[in-house]
Amino acid sequence: MIRPWAAALAFFAITASANAADAPRVIHLAHTQMQEPSQDTAAAMAAEFKREVERRTDGTVTVAIFPNGQLGGNRDLSKLVTAGTIQSALVTVGGLAPHYPLIAAIQMPFALDSATTAARVFDGPFGLALAADIEKRAGLTVLGFGDSGGFHILTNSRRPIHRPKDVAGLKLRTIPGLETLDAMIKGMGGVPVKTSSREELTALAGGVIDGQMNPAPVVVTRRYDEVQKYATLTNHLYPPYVWLFNAQSLASLTPEQQAAVRISAKQAIAVGRTTVKAMETSDRGLPALRRRMQVVDLTPAERAEFRAATQPPVAAAIARSLGDDGTRLLKAFQAAAK
Repeated sequence: MIRPWAAALAFFAITASANAADAPRVIHLAHTQMQEPSQDTAAAMAAEFKREVERRTDGTVTVAIFPNGQLGGNRDLSKLVTAGTIQSALVTVGGLAPHYPLIAAIQMPFALDSATTAARVFDGPFGLALAADIEKRAGLTVLGFGDSGGFHILTNSRRPIHRPKDVAGLKLRTIPGLETLDAMIKGMGGVPVKTSSREELTALAGGVIDGQMNPAPVVVTRRYDEVQKYATLTNHLYPPYVWLFNAQSLASLTPEQQAAVRISAKQAIAVGRTTVKAMETSDRGLPALRRRMQVVDLTPAERAEFRAATQPPVAAAIARSLGDDGTRLLKAFQAAAK
């Protein structure tokens, strides 16, 4: 079977002449989500980035968008950017992990209390330092950290979840290669089951897994509410999109074009966050879930129980799998979150 990224190699080898010296430079930007900007934050960011780059460079740089996983999954896209086959991609934390394992250190549950706090953390000194470390260790330029849909909630098909003990025995989807998520699920008494995003809906429908964790708008747009009965508003994780750009490709642009790319990405991230806020309060977000599912709102005491059950095993997993560097990054993340 030909992997999507392998097919992309052939495709972009044929079309490489589009970046000839006498033609507009083309930025190939990929993501795995739908292409309708009003219904998906990645699509909204990509569309705004295209508009702004082309406007700010007077058309000397154009952007070609490849949505819907046309070029593969998040890990495939990270490989393509690393190889320089495409210039840019919006990838998940799990998609970046093979190239920068330390990213798992920001997967500490219940560390962030609001989207406003998250934006300040990832736009501020911590986010800048994290981007610099990713470039140093993985050779990938990071244009910023976007909102992937808001805070993660927990859904399942078996029973209402009010406390960690209610999770006992539930098979919950985890991302391959992220030990922190495994530790979090085990801390609640659940059973982590590694499942790719492409297989998630089928696995939920078939009972291979009992539940999953995603933002409310993602639950609606991916139709998980059709195969899940219960939702608990844990709001436990805020894993951002990581906006990758091939370092050599960026350096090959003129200083003015590079500035346009960075400014456009910053503006696009802001548009993405606005899109998420609109989705969360619309029929593509929490109101829809309240109509279609049994929704549990945690009390402060119940939330504290989840925090106490999940944070120690996740901290231990970070120390075990990522060593001192992971522990230092976790402490810096927690300090920024406060």
